[in-house]
Amino acid sequence: MPRLVHMVVAAVLLSMLPGLPAAAATPGVVGTSGNLIREERPRADGIRHIDSAAMVAALKALNANTYVYPMAGDDVHWVDLREEFLPAAAAAGIDVWVLVYSPSQASCCVSRPYRHDYVAWSREIATLSKAHPHLKGWTVDDYAYDLETFTPSHLQQMRSTAKAINPALKFVPTVYYNQFTDAFVTGQAPLLDGVIFPYRDEPHRGTAWTWSVSSQVKQLAQRMPGTEVYLMPYAHPLSHSAQKPTVHYVETVTRTALQHVRSGELAGVIQYKLPYLSRDANWTRPASDNRARTGDGRLSFVVQAKTVTKAGMWCGASRTVKPVSGATRRTVGFWHRDDRGAESPAGYHVKQLLLNGKVVWQQDVTADAKDVWSRVTVDLTTRLVGATSATLQWRLYERKGVTNYFVDAGVDDITLTGLQMSGPGVEDAAAWTPGLSRQGGPVYCSAQVYHHDYGAALGARLTSLYAATP
Repeated sequence: MPRLVHMVVAAVLLSMLPGLPAAAATPGVVGTSGNLIREERPRADGIRHIDSAAMVAALKALNANTYVYPMAGDDVHWVDLREEFLPAAAAAGIDVWVLVYSPSQASCCVSRPYRHDYVAWSREIATLSKAHPHLKGWTVDDYAYDLETFTPSHLQQMRSTAKAINPALKFVPTVYYNQFTDAFVTGQAPLLDGVIFPYRDEPHRGTAWTWSVSSQVKQLAQRMPGTEVYLMPYAHPLSHSAQKPTVHYVETVTRTALQHVRSGELAGVIQYKLPYLSRDANWTRPASDNRARTGDGRLSFVVQAKTVTKAGMWCGASRTVKPVSGATRRTVGFWHRDDRGAESPAGYHVKQLLLNGKVVWQQDVTADAKDVWSRVTVDLTTRLVGATSATLQWRLYERKGVTNYFVDAGVDDITLTGLQMSGPGVEDAAAWTPGLSRQGGPVYCSAQVYHHDYGAALGARLTSLYAATP
């Protein structure tokens, strides 16, 4: 039996196995982009081809209904897409979009065989989609960085070429939030079938803060009411960001996005480079990523490199505490650490503990040795006389503004005397997320919980979200 037939049969059988979650009626597009996996051994032609059977099985188990297939590297990607991946995906009921790289990415990625001839890509992808109806669309990555190439007239040529062959084929380029200018919305959006919107908390650029997801989605829905928007959470580290996305972060962004899919403000969710197969290099995270003092979690307070802040900006993590009846002493103890020391300039970043909005402890990030955990105990006894509850807040405060002064401060192993707080540890990010707040801009705080088995842990949560019905 030919190998391709084997692959299609395997994909069909995998979709029928009782041990795999059945793909429920999911709201809109749910899937992932990138992370092509090659076969473990070369074939007779000496090439390690794309492992279509393994990829499709993993995507099916994830409950994904869409996969964005990147055209990077050698010509084998295009050949394997046509001859093997598309038939296997169709047999499993998975739609496919093709990703082509933009001219500005030429130093790292050039899509073959048609390179930067985007009219040719329009023609060939549309032609391929006629033979493979599960090929639903295509995208250009980092599209809006190259609007000198993708002028409205060039875009119209691309569009007319594709629509003449397959009017149903969608062109949905990748556009970042700050690139949705008035000129783009009026000149480009009407010629597009949709856009992929990678969420990174712009203008601050990070993968720790989730509170701006809804406001940005609603703004785009209002500004482009006729354009389908597909939100892209970062499941893969974002360049120039101090923190890698955590399981809780990706889950939270995805859950919020799916709420907007159900409300009609988004057309779907596409993860950026989710490690969906155990052979992916990012399936696990190195032990060095765990910066907790004990366990796997810590509070993290970050100002990223090349970031402008102003005096008075801060980010904080708050929790409610209740005095224990009859206790004669009430204290809070915790360990703190940062990556600055006496050799760094003082007077800029300050670690603080607040009680009911008032500072009860503070220390400059340069006061202790670099990367050394220190313990502090703060006596709150006299401050809590007669109180039935109180609010504690750990925060990073900007005493003076900076332009390029990176810091990552951590808090861990919180202990209480004469006070009660549910879940004082930082092992459950969900317990801390509701109490996060910031003032004025790009000072980040989050509960950073490390998962060695990142791909498995995240995949389990996304599988559940993707299977959820409207």
